Amino acid sequence: MRLVTGVTVFLTLGTVTDAKNAQPSSMDYPEGQDVTLSCNHSTIGRNEYIYWYQQNPNQSPQYVIHGLRGTVNSSTASLTIASDRKSSTLVLPQGTLRDTAVYYCVLREAHWDRRGCTC
Repeated sequence: MRLVTGVTVFLTLGTVTDAKNAQPSSMDYPEGQDVTLSCNHSTIGRNEYIYWYQQNPNQSPQYVIHGLRGTVNSSTASLTIASDRKSSTLVLPQGTLRDTAVYYCVLREAHWDRRGCTC
């Protein structure tokens, strides 16, 4: 008998400003496969950062990664932002059951103070 496991991710777009997008409410991936989530943000402002959060049931959202442009890598995810900044793609490498969650794509404007950017 073969045990089959999979990862289900739910993508919800939450924004501080704008990110209107039609996304599937859930996606299934085989465990061990890269999980790829896209977000469209057509009216993104010049100084807005793209943040991704993961929320597990009965918990508050947890930060995953953020960026302004190009590609950003962390130990748990990578974020690729299109050159026109109107879309971004989050990749969770080798998805596991722990990656089963609701994911939020959020736009936040950068704010500067004397200590630097509160990005």
